[in-house]
Amino acid sequence: MPVLSDEARLTVSDDDGLLGLVDHFAYRAFVSEDWTLEQLFSHFNDEMARSRILVWDCGDGGDNYRIHVRHRITSQRGFREVVGGLIVTKGALLVSSYTALTMAAQFEDERLPGTGEAEQLIEVAPGGYRVRVVQMYDPASLSAPAEDSPHFLLELEPGNCEPWSRVAWLSAGSE
Repeated sequence: MPVLSDEARLTVSDDDGLLGLVDHFAYRAFVSEDWTLEQLFSHFNDEMARSRILVWDCGDGGDNYRIHVRHRITSQRGFREVVGGLIVTKGALLVSSYTALTMAAQFEDERLPGTGEAEQLIEVAPGGYRVRVVQMYDPASLSAPAEDSPHFLLELEPGNCEPWSRVAWLSAGSE
């Protein structure tokens, strides 16, 4: 598990373009064996209100996302950003794909981190965090970030912040 002493770099693969930062110890993942998209997004919203997960729409339909994680909030700018609160209960957070979140939502015995997501765990001290997610590129643009540039900055600092009330940057018609 990457230790978040200052900065970590992760790659998260997702074919749908939705990512989540999850306290997988506290997050209630299961929804129903035959959930609807409306139920799933309502579930995400409920869990975000409990400061257990933050979910954002990447806006580009999926990719192998490069994410730079920092243990501080910076002033670095990108295409768009959002700030919200999250509570860490047992010293780790997971940057999860929509694929893993939906598998856990459908099957009661499916756990997070999902298959192949162990390298996406970030060690952080328990407590409340202010989290800033910065998308570094315009997802409607034909050009993705350069190979050595991140798709997203994920910045965390201890403190309190209002949780998100809904999935950030959700494309029209996705909910």
